[in-house]
Amino acid sequence: MTQQKGKIDNLHDQMPAIFNTRDNVVWKALIESIGEQDQETMDLVESVRDQFFIKTATRPYIDRLGAASLVQRPKFVGMGDPAFRQFIPIMSYNPKQVKLVLDKLIDLFFFKESTTSCIASSQSEPFNIQDGWELEYSIDNFTTERVEFRDEEFTNISAATANEVVAAINRQVTNSYAIAFEDSISKLTFIRIFTKTIGTKGSVEITGGKANIGLQFEGFNNLAGQGSNTEWQVTKIGDTATLQYTGIGDSPSIEQLQVGDIVIITRPGNDGSFIIKTVDATNNKITYTNLFATPETFTQSISDDVKFMTPVKARVYLKDRRAVVWEVRGGEVVVEMPPSPPVVKRNRKGAAHINGIDSSVFSIVDSSTLQLVKFEDFPETGGKFLYIPVNEIQTFFPTTNETTTFQFNSKLTSDMPTYTYTARVGNELQGITPDLPIGSDTNTFSLVSADRDASNILTVTTTAAHNYSVGEYAIIDGATQGPEIGLSTNGAWLITSIIDSTSFECYSFSGPFGAKTSTGGTSRVERIGASLSDGRVLLTTAQLDSKKIGPYLWDENADFVISDQTTNLTVEIEVGSTQRSIQVETNDIPDEQGQLIFDFGTEKQEGPVRYFYKPNSTSLALDPSYVFKFQHDVGSGVTKIVKRGGIIFDSKGSEIAPYITDPSSAREVLEELLQELKSVGIFINFLIRYPEFFYATIDTYRSGVDPG
Repeated sequence: MTQQKGKIDNLHDQMPAIFNTRDNVVWKALIESIGEQDQETMDLVESVRDQFFIKTATRPYIDRLGAASLVQRPKFVGMGDPAFRQFIPIMSYNPKQVKLVLDKLIDLFFFKESTTSCIASSQSEPFNIQDGWELEYSIDNFTTERVEFRDEEFTNISAATANEVVAAINRQVTNSYAIAFEDSISKLTFIRIFTKTIGTKGSVEITGGKANIGLQFEGFNNLAGQGSNTEWQVTKIGDTATLQYTGIGDSPSIEQLQVGDIVIITRPGNDGSFIIKTVDATNNKITYTNLFATPETFTQSISDDVKFMTPVKARVYLKDRRAVVWEVRGGEVVVEMPPSPPVVKRNRKGAAHINGIDSSVFSIVDSSTLQLVKFEDFPETGGKFLYIPVNEIQTFFPTTNETTTFQFNSKLTSDMPTYTYTARVGNELQGITPDLPIGSDTNTFSLVSADRDASNILTVTTTAAHNYSVGEYAIIDGATQGPEIGLSTNGAWLITSIIDSTSFECYSFSGPFGAKTSTGGTSRVERIGASLSDGRVLLTTAQLDSKKIGPYLWDENADFVISDQTTNLTVEIEVGSTQRSIQVETNDIPDEQGQLIFDFGTEKQEGPVRYFYKPNSTSLALDPSYVFKFQHDVGSGVTKIVKRGGIIFDSKGSEIAPYITDPSSAREVLEELLQELKSVGIFINFLIRYPEFFYATIDTYRSGVDPG
């Protein structure tokens, strides 16, 4: 591509060639001195010209252009110039097409995930795709997008990156677009496909394509067709093809399918995506329409030969966090939105920053070892961390011989234990103390006997040592009942006492009362525990290296920087007293001179107080000239500081991810703007959708009716 010449080059071109101005020292200096001034003038003219147009102007000139159209930048929002450029035409030039204008304004204030329908891949990068594989999906129920992936578009198509896949999709589609996004919890990168239609009328639905085997968008069936040696038989009558499991190899779980699902086949001669017409779970076969099907019997030697998916129509109003406009009836509009718009721009200056290296958990190996997803920033020599588990409970259904798992998130609280690890080897933290939380399990043990007396007290003996506790419910199942008439030992029983490691007593409050003996069967306690492959780890080792700063609230103007070296008092300190030494719990505060903060973060915080050394592991020698201003009770915290003065952040700003601000003010500004944009006679009812988890005890919606 031809590069635009500057003023210096233009002057050289206009001079006679005989002067040789580019090589002659005198002419070259003269031309460059004149050309540089001309170039600076031209650059200034270009910069000034940019400020005359909304699309290119910057602050403060864009604010003046907005004012000329009677549009002002919203206060208390911190709206940046890119958002303000979109804001001006919405507020000034758009006609009063109420829903369209309101949709555009909400789209400006909220993320696309809240305002526009999208569908996400469940597989993260790298993606295993093959040359020639296609992806088909429906947009807004009336248009179909088809994308074909070619080997030349990728560095390695069998390990395609999210950006490569996104680029391939966006080059071939017209009514949609794809983005790569990183999940903030798992730190893995996925793909989302959006419709270009803002609001409730938009939709995205994957309708087929072999590429969905590698991408696995919402609706991909991970319960059927997962065998690696399943034998299939393809037969054909007319244009109706039958795909049947012969009974050899892993079962494809045909019972997990339903009419309307899609089968994706990669076999030459039978490849393609087809809508399932019938499902026969008894004979392990399905039928679909394929005029060009080739009869054959084949073994699924790789896991990608036959896959299944259920079409899922993704709509924005099905999302938990949504910002949508509803026309409920003539003259009335309902605006539903989350409590805080992300358009709020937070500045580093004057804000409180939550710092820390964190990672999602890949796997808990045992009580003292876990593996991380993102581990590079965790020190190899050891450190401290907080563990936020994902809790789960497993439930066993004996009639179907299935175990289901229900998961729910936990919250970071002040009473969570701090864990210490001794070393990091690869992605594995080793030597963790104290023990990590117990994982969830059905805690099932085989029984020797379960004997019930006339008072409904059941004495149970297990074949191996159980781990039950008083107060839990033991579920007895499958026990062979004795000759006594009626009653049963099967059912749920409250454990009342632990006899020994293999015996316990339990009680049932339900009648009728009576004796019964039984042998065999199982006993289980479905106990809530931590998921072994989920949760987050937050590094709390506070060091001057900002990459190792833990999850604290730092103040750049603070008097000191705290460390993670803490302990608690074992003997109280009275107000007005001086102390030559204090008694504390065993700690890792170094045996060298430093400074301490007492009761950090409470109303009785005081310090820094100088200490000289550690006489032993449970005492600290203090400066005897310091007079304590507060009473510090047994158990009060004692924290060593790293240095005097505020925290120093690194130049990359990697340690200032989330912020504490007041984002609700931006929503109130948005409500006022929506009221301003509405047509005369239109009433707006606002519906604020608060997160259900944090507001479980109150109505998750709060609505306000436009007074008129």
